[in-house]
Amino acid sequence: MKNPITKGTNVRQVQNALAALYFYPDKGAKNNGIDGYYGPKTANAVKRFQSMYGLTADGIYGSKTKAKLESLLH
Repeated sequence: MKNPITKGTNVRQVQNALAALYFYPDKGAKNNGIDGYYGPKTANAVKRFQSMYGLTADGIYGSKTKAKLESLLH
């Protein structure tokens, strides 16, 4: 398994997708915490998403998590 993305445009895309499904990286923060950094709040949002959809809740945005997130957005 490759290292999780830590910052940049790809992280913003993950954060925006989570926000679109109401798994805000940081609800109530400026721009809902969408900052392009994969920190603890984003990992926590990913974990909550994973547990809600029966995935391994490890906070890592891997291929299964990506596929599930994309399927819900289309």
